[in-house]
Amino acid sequence: MEFSIFFPDKNDEGRRLDRVVRKFLSQENLSTIYKSIRNGLIKINGKKTKAEYHICESDELKIASFLCRTSDSRTFQDSANSAVSLASAAFSAFSKENILFKNEHILVINKPYNINVQGNDSLAQQIAELWKKSGNNTSLSFTPGPLHRLDKKTTGILVFSQSLQGAKWFSKAISEHKINKTYIALLEGKMEHGMNWKTKIINETSTGSSFHKVQIKESDFEEGKNAVSFAEPLAYGTYNSKPVTLCKIQIETGRKHQIRSQAAFYGFPLLGDTAYGGTKINEVQDFFLHAFQLEIPSDNPLGIPPVIKSFILTNFEKMLNKTLINTTSLSIIKDI
Repeated sequence: MEFSIFFPDKNDEGRRLDRVVRKFLSQENLSTIYKSIRNGLIKINGKKTKAEYHICESDELKIASFLCRTSDSRTFQDSANSAVSLASAAFSAFSKENILFKNEHILVINKPYNINVQGNDSLAQQIAELWKKSGNNTSLSFTPGPLHRLDKKTTGILVFSQSLQGAKWFSKAISEHKINKTYIALLEGKMEHGMNWKTKIINETSTGSSFHKVQIKESDFEEGKNAVSFAEPLAYGTYNSKPVTLCKIQIETGRKHQIRSQAAFYGFPLLGDTAYGGTKINEVQDFFLHAFQLEIPSDNPLGIPPVIKSFILTNFEKMLNKTLINTTSLSIIKDI
């Protein structure tokens, strides 16, 4: 029987054989993959092994050639001939102007408005496609992807993996609350002092479409997940003669729609966020919420700077001028 030979790289190191092969032979169903491992049609270093075997970078992976029948399975030397820069004009979210930081482990962009992070027509799909064409995809199983979420209509800092090491470290740091996130938001009303928002976020409720809201309950509510945010007013203005506040919001937890739902619950909905009680506005964006800053442990092993800031996008800046908050607020934001 003919076998095709493949060599794992550092982004496959430590992963189970079945999980690597499931991604690598994505056209095959699971039962075929497990049967092929059991029957020796998939081998490590020339020997039959178990599905739970943990792959090493130095291993040689042999796969029966008849299983390798689609373009998903290829020699990686061939893929290097189609290198494409992440600054490709075809993917404006990943243009040079939008990249805030990039190294071999992490990519940070300034996410534009009105684009999904995951799902159909998403940034996750775009970066996976770029990776396939980049010549860097020597791994059998690793594909870069977003390491946290932003709503479709939220702009600002968004982090993607560029290596398995980067994905593991960043995800662990977020779960351990070692990474601090700061947002800038335009809220209805005049918030005269800082506020601590501590609530529970409970099950989503359907609005009859693909969009799902969350529900907020007081922090002593028995069910739901804890959500903690800290809001601080930065500047004031008006929109259609009604008061608005430019606010800095730091989140301790990262629940879905956390800022949007909590701001509304405490009486300061995002201006324009009708899903959570905000007044409808006739502007280029439905509302203005921007992930502005990340603070990362300075001893991180990935070479990421301890502070990453994003620039305020043009539409947000124009809105600040329109609400009479003016350029003074921009200098305040830069000094955060």
